[in-house]
Amino acid sequence: MRRARDESGFALIAALLSLFILTGLGVGLLTLTDQQQKASSSEQASEISFNVAEAALNAQIGQLARAWPSEGEPYVSVCTASTTTATNGCPSAESLAKGYPVTGSTCTKGGNEAWGSSLGNQWTTYVRDDGPLNGSPNTVYNSAEVLGDPTYDANNDGKLWVRSVGVSQCRLVTLISLVSEQLVSVPFPESAIAGNWFTTGNKGNKIILNTQGKAKEPGGVSMRCEGRTAENCEEYRPGQVEPNTTNAAPTPSPALTASQRESLKVTAEVAGRFFPKGKCPASFSQLAGEPTYIEGPCELSFKGNEVLNSEANPGFIVLQNGTLELDGGDEYNGTIYAVNEQKSSGIVVHLQGKSRVRGSIVVDGTGGIQFGDSGGKGHEENENYIYSLNAVLNLRAFQGAAGTRNSFRVLPTGQ
Repeated sequence: MRRARDESGFALIAALLSLFILTGLGVGLLTLTDQQQKASSSEQASEISFNVAEAALNAQIGQLARAWPSEGEPYVSVCTASTTTATNGCPSAESLAKGYPVTGSTCTKGGNEAWGSSLGNQWTTYVRDDGPLNGSPNTVYNSAEVLGDPTYDANNDGKLWVRSVGVSQCRLVTLISLVSEQLVSVPFPESAIAGNWFTTGNKGNKIILNTQGKAKEPGGVSMRCEGRTAENCEEYRPGQVEPNTTNAAPTPSPALTASQRESLKVTAEVAGRFFPKGKCPASFSQLAGEPTYIEGPCELSFKGNEVLNSEANPGFIVLQNGTLELDGGDEYNGTIYAVNEQKSSGIVVHLQGKSRVRGSIVVDGTGGIQFGDSGGKGHEENENYIYSLNAVLNLRAFQGAAGTRNSFRVLPTGQ
């Protein structure tokens, strides 16, 4: 018989092959696990970056809700944890750190994001207008154009871009949102003039108070007459009030609540038309715009030939404490509201000479209004007062800010 061949060593070869295969599988599994861990870490970093960017975005919108930036008080060019202060409009670094305590987010590799902020910053926010100064708004976001736009509402359309960057482990996420200023209507009496009493200093029978102007219906002359008789509450001669609406119901005092006045104060402050206590307007021109808020105490007296605002674009003055006198040919288009915080029972608003208010006048408390045209024959150009309701109908107060619907999105890298 033929003997079988010697097969010694075959088992060793098989074992080595099995070992190589198992080793390859092990290495493959380790590589896959490592890649998955890196992917998971990268995804986690991106998620953290998104959360940080969103938190900073919301915090910046919160700052806009407190104070809408104006030309007089623009925001800073860039906000980071190291540049934020209590007054520059940036988000509170302390609040963000407590609300989103992220560790290990500093990027040690260096470099900057597209708008120049270091990747070593955990968060960065930017506020930009949606168009150039006095220009038309850009309806589509363009990173290169928006970067150079002003840091306040330069085109006065009540909208601003907020751009926010969040960084974690050198991964960044950039978000944007178009933020809109929130304004609410403020109800105000539609009287022509309202107060506790009024008088005309002219003895002629010409028109001094034109209570209709271009309105469809005349405005009421609404006096409360507290502590006064009929004779010294509405002192005028026949023909001086046309149409004669002196039988109108009294206007309640105060005309606006404290909270409504506070809203107008914030609105005026945003627009750069707020005069705090101890600071009074030095010139008639400083009373222009809507609204202008004067805390006082101020005894304002102006004599000139200047015209402020227009009937189509009227102003609105809130004089919290003080009096106002116009003389010469000064003309104010809009509403004058004297809160009369000083509790005067004398003259609070005084028009004399050929000065004029085209709008409405309201005085709270027991204060009064005095008119006194120096000349003319009853023609409109010589009337001390002409009724117009435009300022009252258009009165709005700032009530915060909010992101515009469908404007929130994540930007691609480089924008």
